[in-house]
Amino acid sequence: MISFSIPRITADRLARLGLACADDDTNIRHIGVRITPAAVRFSATNGRILASLLVPIDDFIGTPADFILDQVQLAAAVKAAAKGSGRIGFKIDEAEARITSGTVASVVRRVAGTWPQVDHVWTRPAGRRWVPTMSSIDPLLAAIAQKIIGAKTAVLFSTPVDPGVRLERLWAVPGAQPDESINVSALRAVVAAPAYWCDHELALLLMPITRGDSERQLNLDAHAMSMQSAALAA
Repeated sequence: MISFSIPRITADRLARLGLACADDDTNIRHIGVRITPAAVRFSATNGRILASLLVPIDDFIGTPADFILDQVQLAAAVKAAAKGSGRIGFKIDEAEARITSGTVASVVRRVAGTWPQVDHVWTRPAGRRWVPTMSSIDPLLAAIAQKIIGAKTAVLFSTPVDPGVRLERLWAVPGAQPDESINVSALRAVVAAPAYWCDHELALLLMPITRGDSERQLNLDAHAMSMQSAALAA
């Protein structure tokens, strides 16, 4: 048996985390949970977006574990628990999780199998420098991220880069410092890199839309209508 509790303030984001889940019959249709004595991490992904909600805890009882919870049932359970009082309690056995808050109680089934390991996604940027994202982002993924975060203003994403390249110079005030050349390979890496966002409890990764050098070139000449031809016709 595993038991712990989380603050009610995290319930809204946890209920929305399932928006990042895959719409298929695999285990990533559900929420991956990693529980340790210090924190619990809820994760969701569809292969192109990854969302991670990390909640510190201080009342853990049991053994650290990884397991999967039914995404639909979990969202309904935490929404109901948020209407209760006090912290939201979790008691998990081999078959299900019982989620309670005050007199409100719900049961969420455990899903058999394993959930993908994603720790490398969050450790990979360690020691790197963050710059504004330059890659193309799928607007549907960006909309999912915006809903999960719950922000009313547009979410701005960042990308980790090699600190030695100093790509932050691209956003410097023109003329504020001598211009220096930037290696094409460094720019190529950043325009094809994932986009990240995080705050104190939620982190997201969005995979970019990659493009090749054979991308068709636009021709806008027909839209530049000269007023001169109109005057001659008159």
